[in-house]
Amino acid sequence: MDRHIQTVFCDDIRHELGGKLSYIGVYNGVLFVPTFPATLSKLCLAMNVLTPADRPFAKLTVRLLKDEEVLVEGTLDDAQLSAAVGVPADDVMAKDGVLALQSVIVFSPFVLEGPCILRVRAATEEGELRGPGLRVEQAPPAEMVIQH
Repeated sequence: MDRHIQTVFCDDIRHELGGKLSYIGVYNGVLFVPTFPATLSKLCLAMNVLTPADRPFAKLTVRLLKDEEVLVEGTLDDAQLSAAVGVPADDVMAKDGVLALQSVIVFSPFVLEGPCILRVRAATEEGELRGPGLRVEQAPPAEMVIQH
């Protein structure tokens, strides 16, 4: 396994009993809006930054970009990295040799001036990781939508 980022862009993230998360209205690579500018009441991002257990992160800065604009940036210091990668030995992911740093970002409201691409990037001591992004576009006119 190599280092990578997993992302889920959705309308809402709900915390359930037993520590579970439910993702509501998951986007599959593209988010269509009727017109621009558009305001979403909420946009959520759940992400996992993963690394092999034998290569814990020594440096980690995570950014969410809208095109080239930094919307959110967070850098973990040494204490946070040590705590974050200290996965208990009985944890399934640790047994599989994987360490995960998990984060949830919620924007409410989320304003979109025009088409854009939301991207997740993580700078590490080994270089940059790129997570799956979300393209935001104007929906095609109704007469252009093909029905199956």
